[in-house]
Amino acid sequence: DRFYLRNASQGVSGEGVYTSEGFVVFAGSVARLGDAKSIGDTNKRWRQKLTETGVMSPDEQGHLVFSKDHLFTSPSGAAMALLGRRANGWTEWKNRNGLTLHQVQREPAEGNV
Repeated sequence: DRFYLRNASQGVSGEGVYTSEGFVVFAGSVARLGDAKSIGDTNKRWRQKLTETGVMSPDEQGHLVFSKDHLFTSPSGAAMALLGRRANGWTEWKNRNGLTLHQVQREPAEGNV
């Protein structure tokens, strides 16, 4: 199942998959260039390292674009990288039917899939 993260006001448009190893964000996903004040120093440095190592690169439209697929250890880390703020990836990532990653992965017994 593919999952999507969108924030039109910031130009964020991400796509990826949840795996047993974590969450993979696909190349071509578009992230917010700047960081929100609430991101915190540790997350800010970690996100900066993603740009320094070439995982995300600035584009001409003022965003960061994933230059390659990248595995994050958690869906929340993946969401934070895209949104430039603290984020709960279990609720930010949604499938094509609008179900959250939490609903698909953690609540399948309730018939939400």
